[in-house]
Amino acid sequence: MEPPARDRRLRGETAPLRAARETKVIPMSQTIRTLGAGALGAFIVAVAALSVRPGPVTGAPATDPATHTITVSASGKVTLVPDVARVHLGVTISRPTVKAARDAGAKAMTDIIAAVKALGVAEADIRTTNLSLYPQYSNGSPQKVVGYHISEQVQITVRDLDKAGDVVDAATAKGANDVNGISFEIADPVKAQNDARAAAVVAARASAQAMATAGNVTLGAVVSITDATPVSPIFYGYGAAQRDAAAIATPVQPGTQDLSATVTVVFEID
Repeated sequence: MEPPARDRRLRGETAPLRAARETKVIPMSQTIRTLGAGALGAFIVAVAALSVRPGPVTGAPATDPATHTITVSASGKVTLVPDVARVHLGVTISRPTVKAARDAGAKAMTDIIAAVKALGVAEADIRTTNLSLYPQYSNGSPQKVVGYHISEQVQITVRDLDKAGDVVDAATAKGANDVNGISFEIADPVKAQNDARAAAVVAARASAQAMATAGNVTLGAVVSITDATPVSPIFYGYGAAQRDAAAIATPVQPGTQDLSATVTVVFEID
């Protein structure tokens, strides 16, 4: 029996022709739909990935209202009696030669220090503040050296104010001819200054309370305290005395000292 005509035609085909014939042709519209679906899926995945990426964490804005305050400046004062005196005195001597001037000056200062110590002044409270030696010239021309001046000054700290005048008298009796002054001080100035600051803070609170009452608000806690006290020394001058004034007792009056402090205080108010 003879095979069908289609089979006879297929027998005569070459291998390349047979492969081309058996290849499945996919319509273009189907290819586009497949690619489009894949791309859309990839796009959806990418968008989903981006949508879950964590962003920066930001805090909620503060909602607390600003603190209301009152600012007050006030001064405090304490009145003190100085308890330390510093006496400044010395000796100036002229002699024809350097050696004579030095010897005379040394003897006078040794006697002065001994007399002061006899009044109970400690050696540590006697301090040399100046020592100088210089020539003395004649008034004529040409000038000639006619002698030498020696000058030595000491500072004597007197911790018993009742003896301050006695120190001056004893020193001048032993040859001191320069008394340059007495200064009065407080032995513990830090404590005195702190007492004044404390008084200033109390005054500041009283002023702030008066303002708060007038303003119908409640005075709260202290926010800050600033010290605005200027630095000022405690000093009283004592005029120069001469040796011939030692015939009578030298009166020394320390008086009193007002020590002030100024503060600026910030208070909360409700």
